[in-house]
Amino acid sequence: MVLSDLDTHILIGMAPSRTHCDIKAVLLDWGAEVLSNIEEVSIDLSGNYRGVVRQLMPQAEVVADCFHVMKLVNDELNQTRNAFRRKPDNLPAGVSAEVVKEVLKNSKYALLKPEENLTDTQIEKLAEVKAIAPKLALMH
Repeated sequence: MVLSDLDTHILIGMAPSRTHCDIKAVLLDWGAEVLSNIEEVSIDLSGNYRGVVRQLMPQAEVVADCFHVMKLVNDELNQTRNAFRRKPDNLPAGVSAEVVKEVLKNSKYALLKPEENLTDTQIEKLAEVKAIAPKLALMH
């Protein structure tokens, strides 16, 4: 059995509070047989509940949930985009800082949205960004 992040949110909702004590009480109500069959538990990156998982389900692998991983990746990509816009470096030949600023204007969602969800305008913007910013292209 895999305890996903959705399940952990449900679990937290079942507990009277988000304290370790209350969550542990809910888990203990599930019984040792259920807990011993859980193979994987997805938690956020803070690791707040890692100790409870390790104590009650030592066999379970603890993994970071994809939402929080993607949030970190997107935050880093956006910070790099903003830093490059403020202080462009390693520019391709013939590209000025003004051109960089213009290309990066309104580029946030072209970089952060999944490519299959981009509009035609965002696809064009993404191509422009990748052409002038190799680091952003690589990160993307």
